[in-house]
Amino acid sequence: MWHRQRKKILPANMDSPTPDAMKSVKRNSIVDKFFVSKDPVPPVPATGAKIQVCFAGACYAESELEKSGHQLPRIAGIHDTTLFPGFEVSGIVDELGTAVFMPKVKPGDRVVVFPRKEFSNVGFAQFITVEDVNDLIRIPDSLPLEVAAILPSGALRSFSAVLRAKPFIEAKMKDTSSPVTNILIVGAGAMGLWTLQMAHHFLVEDKGKVRITVADTNITKLMIAKDQGCYNVIHWNDAIHEEHIIARTQDAISGGVDIAIDFVSSLRTIDRCIKVLREEGVLIVGGNSKHKVTIDLNELALKKQSILGVDRGTVDQLETLVHLVGSGMVKPPTYTVYPVEEANKVFELLNESRINGRAILQVQPPQPNRK
Repeated sequence: MWHRQRKKILPANMDSPTPDAMKSVKRNSIVDKFFVSKDPVPPVPATGAKIQVCFAGACYAESELEKSGHQLPRIAGIHDTTLFPGFEVSGIVDELGTAVFMPKVKPGDRVVVFPRKEFSNVGFAQFITVEDVNDLIRIPDSLPLEVAAILPSGALRSFSAVLRAKPFIEAKMKDTSSPVTNILIVGAGAMGLWTLQMAHHFLVEDKGKVRITVADTNITKLMIAKDQGCYNVIHWNDAIHEEHIIARTQDAISGGVDIAIDFVSSLRTIDRCIKVLREEGVLIVGGNSKHKVTIDLNELALKKQSILGVDRGTVDQLETLVHLVGSGMVKPPTYTVYPVEEANKVFELLNESRINGRAILQVQPPQPNRK
């Protein structure tokens, strides 16, 4: 059920935290190297909790990009959804605040944390605190901690995108004049694979009526998408002329695209999506590459097409997602676990799109509750 490629043992040099100090692996910006620092253990907020972090999804913080001075990230991994912004951790409730009453969780519970903005400068620390215990979601025993760690950002945003697409797909399937509904997912990186799995669960009740195609520049990643059940794949080889890419896409998706989900949202991918969208088609964008795109609104209006943005999702949606993955109804993409000390190596590979599926960092093994 869990598509784990390999798991390394955490090196012994990651000291266990003391009551007053902990280790953090962090960097100043997205172009800098990670370093290890010794920081004070944060105090517990009165209405919140302190969490012992065990695993973290390898993604970057928005603040790391802002501090780099680069408005548009020139990183290959960002342009195929291998790497994306967010904050993802799972761990153990270490302590609750003094003003917490009737909480949904207790010390010792395994939890995942909803990614609020205040976590953008945390890095990968042995402990974090949350201001509101309602941002903690208990993990069922059936869900490994490492898998839970990759749900709060990439998976949740993919979930949000599929929920945005669902009413359009349902309306399209009621249209008897069109026997097939075509979905195009742009990017076969981590977010693209999550979107594929979510679409299988929520949108493909009749496989003969809904066809999901995945487009990417990386053939290896496309083969993984094919293995995970998409109807077809398209190699968007940037070395060939743009008109040939459009023609290849139109040939592969007979009748045109009804729903395109594009987390890359670069100048090229947006242009391609709009050109292959059929009349009344819908483009759902995630804005991962942060490009500003010019769109012909007159053409959009004439074809009655729509463009929708995707937010990061809600706490309630994350709770639903934990249940779906924990029960096996939605399967995670392939993942690999690395010790957090290898963060520089891991992000170098992610930057170059050389990791298939998700990369997860083990911050520390679960420690006995200290209270």
